[in-house]
Amino acid sequence: MVLARILTPADYGLFAIALAVQLVGQRAAELGLPAAVVRMDEAPSARLQSAIWGFLLVSSVMLAALLLLAAFALAPALGLDGHTLDAIAVAGCAIPFYAARAMPMALMERELRFGRVAIVETADTLAFNGFALAAALAGLGAFSLSGAVAVGGIAGMATAWSLQRFARRPSLELEPVRPLIGFGAQVSVLQGIFLFRELGFVSLVAAFGGVGAAGFYAMAKRLFSFPIALSSAVARVSFPALAREPRLRHERAAKAAAYTAIAAGLPLALVAGAIQPLIGVVLGDEWKPTADVVLYGSLGMMLIASAVATLIGLSLAEGRPRWPMVAAVAETTVAFATVAALTGPLGEIGVGLALSVSAVVAVTALAIGTDPGVRRSMLAVAKATAIAAVAVVAGQAVGAGEDIAGLLLSLGTVGVVWFALELVFSRSDMTRILGIIRPLLRRAAPI
Repeated sequence: MVLARILTPADYGLFAIALAVQLVGQRAAELGLPAAVVRMDEAPSARLQSAIWGFLLVSSVMLAALLLLAAFALAPALGLDGHTLDAIAVAGCAIPFYAARAMPMALMERELRFGRVAIVETADTLAFNGFALAAALAGLGAFSLSGAVAVGGIAGMATAWSLQRFARRPSLELEPVRPLIGFGAQVSVLQGIFLFRELGFVSLVAAFGGVGAAGFYAMAKRLFSFPIALSSAVARVSFPALAREPRLRHERAAKAAAYTAIAAGLPLALVAGAIQPLIGVVLGDEWKPTADVVLYGSLGMMLIASAVATLIGLSLAEGRPRWPMVAAVAETTVAFATVAALTGPLGEIGVGLALSVSAVVAVTALAIGTDPGVRRSMLAVAKATAIAAVAVVAGQAVGAGEDIAGLLLSLGTVGVVWFALELVFSRSDMTRILGIIRPLLRRAAPI
């Protein structure tokens, strides 16, 4: 909220590009090795941990150094305006710190110790926002966000190292790593496609709609924080959990898709249904175009948070990353084509439509390549999506003013409609979800 009042849409657009490049570099440096460790049947030996840690250290430092060299040496020598490249290089400084926490994080995930994973992510988030706020107040603009990526990486690394024991002395031995490279490389390609899709998407938004439009897209993703976090959590948990339970794998994947669709439906409906007063009260008038991205992109975020995340986790657990790669290529192609075609004539509406259309393509492709039982669970996802959509329409229909009273009216309308429809059409699923949540509310999950 505070950063949105200090920084401009152009600052957020520049940061979106820098962050996308940083994430591509991070995944390239890891080569999918953490995912290969998570899927291993036996616990990784100390020798293997040291070898992976050494590989990640060398590759991440080299990538970060190349970005810095390109931004602060090569670009000035060629007389290029390197403002965007500078922001990318600053964000790229985070790559070695995320590589340094990759092994302890992989060990936490394969042991299903997600309480510790949450602590690491929380430390990262708090450090990011704390530094970004201080730097923005100091007038650093987009660099306050780019620099915060590295600060968050340092905080996350320190927290991961304090919570998880692992072989901390890196080695440059490649022999133990070689058996993991096949699967890891496929996972890395899959992650790379998704990250290339994000980088290309935001770049096309900036090219056809301006840096400001990229900023509105970046802010929309901030408002979509819950479904994005849910998607990340489902992907992270479903992969190791389903890998450990081959007999119940398809049944649990089907339930996960249905339940996460319901869980994502309410917060998405609340944000989209009350988006205009939400922006007016929280962000300010200069962010109003973000509403179009949110409204027309909500369908895509709903599908990504539930069906896409679960189906990818299932495929990786089964050791079949190729089909998600096919789906990722199809989604990327459609996303690029639609955002290039629609952003110019439709502005931010085109950006939102591109998000949703490409997500539908991804779900369709993933569903084709999965088990028929899991495929049938897409009907439950469709039902939850339709309920959320009706709640959004109801929130928009009340025509609330862009003030606190209007915000409360819109939120209340969306919430009442969503709960009423879920109780009528999904009572049994709601009961099961409450049965899962209730024990967690009574006692803290063990760290």
